[in-house]
Amino acid sequence: MAGVLLVNSNCRTGARLLQDRPDVRLSVITIEKYRHFYDPGTDVELVDSVADLTGVRLAALRIRERHPFDWVVAPSEWSVQAGGYLRSYLGLPGPGYEVANAFSNKFVMKQKLAAAGLPVTAFRRLEALGDTVEAARHLGWPVVVKRVCGGGAGYVVVVRDADHLREVFAEDSRAAMRTAPFPLMAERLVDIEAEYHCDGVVVDGQVRFAAVSRYFAPVLDSVGGVIGSYTLPDHDPEARLIADLHTQVVDALGLHDGVTHLEVLKSPSGYLIGEIACRPGGGGITDQIRHQYGVDLWDTFLDLATGIGVDVARAPRDDHMIQYMLPRPAGTVTAITSRDEILRLDCVVDASITTRVGDTVRGPVDSSTYAGVVVMRAATAGDIDRSIAAVDAAFHIDVTDPARTTVPAGGGPTP
Repeated sequence: MAGVLLVNSNCRTGARLLQDRPDVRLSVITIEKYRHFYDPGTDVELVDSVADLTGVRLAALRIRERHPFDWVVAPSEWSVQAGGYLRSYLGLPGPGYEVANAFSNKFVMKQKLAAAGLPVTAFRRLEALGDTVEAARHLGWPVVVKRVCGGGAGYVVVVRDADHLREVFAEDSRAAMRTAPFPLMAERLVDIEAEYHCDGVVVDGQVRFAAVSRYFAPVLDSVGGVIGSYTLPDHDPEARLIADLHTQVVDALGLHDGVTHLEVLKSPSGYLIGEIACRPGGGGITDQIRHQYGVDLWDTFLDLATGIGVDVARAPRDDHMIQYMLPRPAGTVTAITSRDEILRLDCVVDASITTRVGDTVRGPVDSSTYAGVVVMRAATAGDIDRSIAAVDAAFHIDVTDPARTTVPAGGGPTP
């Protein structure tokens, strides 16, 4: 039986799958907020933050006295660095700290990609928010300000000018960016014509699988509304170009084994690498890939992270698989369409509704906030819009927010 240490924050899927593996003796480092992810009797150490490398290291040493482990699994964006740090510190297999940092620290990532000659937006590190004005002198207004560590569009802010900088960061909703102990960076804001994701599997330093999808619309423009994507056929020229960029990014950052999620932006000047993670993508992406190609990215990720060999076979596809993250407005839910109603649609392959009547979300929503996921198959590009329109007509969510009492799904793509 393999001794496995899971360092995790908000990744429920990885937590559940590891607990269900009969050949794993699991220990966990997490925070109080997510203690309920784990079954009674699970060996759990709580820390204030999985981003606190010292606290995580001390917790891991306490666990080793009880249950020695040979593998460290870090499936959440917040835990990637800690996982790499522990592997380097304890001499364990898997991505060490330098690689994990390059895949989770956006400033370091951009430095390495730029040094490799890969296309990225112009960027500068910020020591404090006030440095944004000086950075904009070099980058040009407007700029995008973001924390270099962590995920979610909630920590990414477009700033038009110096006055807007003062205005936007005075808001209570930006307190996390003002006070969090993470560096900041600024990037030049570019016009985005389209955004893509490429989800891959790397084994022995070689990309063995890469699937390219196009988002309905750029994610930053979609926060609070509809977020989703559809796979591109293997013969699509953009799919081949982005898959090649993915291979170059993996080489530049030095990943030997793992699952990747790459974001690519199409601008008037060409394709730009947004960022890459060494974990499965969020939302409905893993369901999308599993239904289209028969590749389970979560099982593959856990196998590679625990030393189990994988054999990934990709079946060529000419059609499209759509993953549609149903919108979830702030407020308390009073009514929502059921999963069974969605599954009655001919185009739907699978669906999950994770929001229930009575659930409450307060404050601004970000790209990780959604009511559920619908997976659809479209034989042709024209069928994409028709499939999404069918879900638009079927799905409704009612909340107590008087400004948005009934919010239909709305807003599909035009390929």
